[in-house]
Amino acid sequence: MKKKYLIIILFFTTIIQAQNLETSPFIEIVGTAEKEIIPNEILIAITLKEQAEGRNKITIEQQETLLLNELKKQSISLNKLTFDNANAYQLRVRKKTNELVTQKNFTLKLNTIEEINRALDAFDDAKIKSFYIEEMSHSDIELYRKEVKILALQAAKNKATYLLESINQKVGNALEVIEVSEGNSIIGRPNAVLTSEFEQKNDIGLKPILVKFSIKAKFEIK
Repeated sequence: MKKKYLIIILFFTTIIQAQNLETSPFIEIVGTAEKEIIPNEILIAITLKEQAEGRNKITIEQQETLLLNELKKQSISLNKLTFDNANAYQLRVRKKTNELVTQKNFTLKLNTIEEINRALDAFDDAKIKSFYIEEMSHSDIELYRKEVKILALQAAKNKATYLLESINQKVGNALEVIEVSEGNSIIGRPNAVLTSEFEQKNDIGLKPILVKFSIKAKFEIK
């Protein structure tokens, strides 16, 4: 019997506590924070295809040799260049001549804007026409994500604080904290208009990575 009484008392106490939480006055706020990060991992996808200069063909092998030589001249280590086996030598047929055309794909991993600018000079001198920014990131991106989430939660609490102070009330304990997924993003913006010093130092309009998070928090009102 004692065990039954104990279970009933505990169950009853839990119900009362839950009801108190539901009926306690609270304020619900969404806090947002963002941070721009200069990327230090930039992947450039390069595609080599047969080209024609007048009646002369420039083969993929010739272009590859030119590319490697120009990268060396620009003091860019060839260890940063990887051959994409998955998409190597894809074949397609020219409609008019029924001729097979090959292409070869590479990825160049760079770490600084200075390297990017030197790589662009190498592409220009090697007459490489097909390349684009495939991905931008940072080696410490997870640390920045954590930092921005904390800032977003702090922003929510600060907002709740000044709103409640305007009616002579105070913020209590946090009752609930939820990430607002639709407001969260990590964006590398490769083709936007130049605005910052970082953007002005590169020749292709790279913008910093934007890390942005929104946190919805529910606080008790004292």
